[in-house]
Amino acid sequence: MTHVASNEGVADFEKSATTASIRYHYMDNLRALAMLAGVFFHAALAYSPLLANLWLTADTENARVFDAVAWFSHLFRMPLFFLIAGFFTAYLVNKRGAWGLLRNRVLRVALPLILFLPLIMWAMEAGIAWAVFNVEAQSPILQLIAWSMNMPNPAPSPFSFAHLWFLYQLVLFYLVYVLMTKTGLPGRLMPRNGLPSWMVVCVLPLLMIPALLSQAAPHPAPDALMPQWWAFGFFGVFFLFGSHLFAHQGILDRLRPWAPWLLLVSIGLYVIYEQLIPKSISMAEIMALGQPIEIEWTMEHIALAILGAFIAWWMVLCCLVFGRMGLNRASGAMRFIADSSYWIYIMHFPVLMMIQYWLLDQDWNIWIKFALSSFGTLIIGIISYVVLVRWTPIGWMLNGRKR
Repeated sequence: MTHVASNEGVADFEKSATTASIRYHYMDNLRALAMLAGVFFHAALAYSPLLANLWLTADTENARVFDAVAWFSHLFRMPLFFLIAGFFTAYLVNKRGAWGLLRNRVLRVALPLILFLPLIMWAMEAGIAWAVFNVEAQSPILQLIAWSMNMPNPAPSPFSFAHLWFLYQLVLFYLVYVLMTKTGLPGRLMPRNGLPSWMVVCVLPLLMIPALLSQAAPHPAPDALMPQWWAFGFFGVFFLFGSHLFAHQGILDRLRPWAPWLLLVSIGLYVIYEQLIPKSISMAEIMALGQPIEIEWTMEHIALAILGAFIAWWMVLCCLVFGRMGLNRASGAMRFIADSSYWIYIMHFPVLMMIQYWLLDQDWNIWIKFALSSFGTLIIGIISYVVLVRWTPIGWMLNGRKR
């Protein structure tokens, strides 16, 4: 067996303490696939009707199917990341202690954030500058940027962690979790014998509804420097449950009969969710970006928050159950994908943007553009990983030394 599974919490934890060196292949593989899915998610946004006035690489053609698929994955892809992060956080605490966790996460998460964020921001700005002066079929937001560049005193862009906000949020979660560990709070929040299935399925999603009520739907990325407290109330629930799951992986065995039904119900609920989300963002709303947003608690907004919480939670549970059933084995190909996915996640955004800037002027079918931009980014990511990262100090920092 490559995982720790038991219905008794104390036995699970004792077993985990003696098998701390076991590799949890299904968690590694789920994390890798979710990271690579981010490339396709960001590529799809260029052809999203909802973001036609907002996305930098928004094409003149779009299709609603891109919105339907992209926003469905948006509900559970990043929550799955945070749950897996919480799982491995508990794993490291169990193996090395709280301070050992911090030392490891400083090297694997905080240092890459510090080193690569300036490079990513420079690459993004360079790409925008190239697009402003070289692309003819500019997106509305590129036109707005070009107009602002001609103003005598253009307003500076607000600080953003871009797609690396995930690493910044993880750093905050690690610090909070260590403080909680030192006070014994995680043990008091969760029962020692593991949460019962009915509570996992029916009660925990309710905890995230207040956070989603405070945000528009689809919810934005918490990419600002100041901590976004709604992110603690949403992503933090997944992170904390992931840490609980490490010692109680038998929960997934008990949820196996539930998983097919949760998948079907989630898809059905998303049909309703997709009908309620906006179909476009106006230029007036774009001009108001950065200003305080007042959320109107309409029936539609309340319904979106409730549906979003349950869809996100149930789909993450389905990913875990099905992943444990089908991905919990050693595979050289999956191991390579898992190793390269972190690097691809870091570098993919400016590369994808540059490809899509060039594609704006090409009179091609949007499906061809989507395939070229997404798979082209993956190919560049894999080649650069093999040549520049895998056997270098960058690779040691991201994934540890290779033997």
